[in-house]
Amino acid sequence: MRRILPLLPFAMLLVILPFPGTVAARLLLLVICFGVALRYWWRVPGMRAPIPCKPVLAAWIAVAVASLAYAFDPAYTLGELKNELGYTMMAFFAFFTIAGERQNARWLLLASLAGFVLIGSVAVTTWLAHGREWQERAVHGGIGVFGTYLVTILPVVAWFAVDARSSRSRWIALGLGGFLLFLAAIVAQRAVWPVLAIQAMLLLLVTARHGRRAMDCFVLIGSAVAIVAFAGAGLLYSQYARFSSPESPTMSTDVRFAFWPKVVANIAEHPLAGAGFGRDVMRRAYPELIPPETPSLWHAHNVFLNYGLQLGLPGMLALAGVFLALVVHFTRATAVSGGAVAGVAGLMLVAGVVLRNQFNDFFLRDMSLLFWALTGLLARLSLSASSASASDEQREIRHEATA
Repeated sequence: MRRILPLLPFAMLLVILPFPGTVAARLLLLVICFGVALRYWWRVPGMRAPIPCKPVLAAWIAVAVASLAYAFDPAYTLGELKNELGYTMMAFFAFFTIAGERQNARWLLLASLAGFVLIGSVAVTTWLAHGREWQERAVHGGIGVFGTYLVTILPVVAWFAVDARSSRSRWIALGLGGFLLFLAAIVAQRAVWPVLAIQAMLLLLVTARHGRRAMDCFVLIGSAVAIVAFAGAGLLYSQYARFSSPESPTMSTDVRFAFWPKVVANIAEHPLAGAGFGRDVMRRAYPELIPPETPSLWHAHNVFLNYGLQLGLPGMLALAGVFLALVVHFTRATAVSGGAVAGVAGLMLVAGVVLRNQFNDFFLRDMSLLFWALTGLLARLSLSASSASASDEQREIRHEATA
C-alpha cells in the first residue's frame, strides 16, 4: 500500500485529464504530483536522471517568455505562459521522475488506459442515447478534442499490445485497439484517420526492425497495404457521415486551404516577432484575418502557423526543435535492448500529436498536459532501458576481463 499511495494522484490525473470541466481538480492533482515528484527527486537518489532535451526545451520556453516584451496583450500572454509552459513542464517533470521505478511507469500507463475505457464508454453510451449522433457539449468533449485524444492514447494501447506478457493481455490489447477504431468511426473526425495510419505504420516498421521475431517481407507489405486501405475507408466514411449533403464541403474545398496563405503572409510581414504567446492572439491582434463567413477560423488551425502568429519564425523553429529532439530521443531508444517498446510508443505519440495539429490546434490545456505526462513516462522508461543495457554491457566487460 505504501508503494501505491504516492501513485494515486498521478493515476487520477491521467484518468480525468480527457474530461472537460475538470480544470480545478486537474490543477490540484498536478500540484500534488509535482510535490510528490520533488520529494522523490531530492530524497531518493535512484529516482533522479538527466532530463532529456533540456537545451531545446529551454530555448522553447525562452522564446515564449521573450514575447512578453512585444505582446499585444501582456496580461493574456502571461496567463498563457503559466498554463501552457508552467503547468505542462510541471507534468513532464513529475511523470518523468515518478517513472524512475519501471513498475510505477507501467501502473500509470495502465491507469491512462483505464481512463480511456471510462471516457470511451461514456462517449458510446451518450452516442447511443442520442440517436447515434455525437454530442459536442457532452461530458466526453467535442469532436476535435476527442479525436485528438484518440491519437494521443493510441501509443499507450500499442505499448500495452507489444509489451503484453500473456495471451490474455494480448487479447485485451486487441480489444482496446478495436474499441479505439470504433470510437474513431463514431466521432467521424476526418483528420484522425491518416494520423492513425501513420502511427500504425511507425509501429509496424519499428517492430519489424527491432522486434523479437523477424517479419517476412510479404507480411510487412501486406500489413502496410491493409493499414492504408482501412484508414482510407475510415476517412471516406467520416466524410460521408459528417458531410453527406450536396452543399457540404469536400476535402478539396476546405476553407482552410484559402485561409492559410493569408496567415503565412501575415507572418511574413513580421517574421521575427508575433503578437505574443497564446492561441487567442489572432482574434485579439489580427481580427481582420478571420473570414466573416467562417467565424470558427479565429485561430490558424495549425499549431506551427499559430506559433508563427504568436512568436514569429523563432517560435516556429523552437517548437519544431522540441518535437525533433523528442523524435531523436525515442528513435535512439528503439535501438536499445528493452527500450524499443517505449521508443516506438514515444515516436507514435510525437508523430500523432504533431500531425493531428496540422489541421487544427489542440496542443494546449488538457491535450498538452496529457502529451507531456505520457512523454515523461515513456522518456523515463526508455532511459531506464538504456541504463539497464549499459549496466549489462559493463558487467559483460568486467566478466571477460576477469575470465
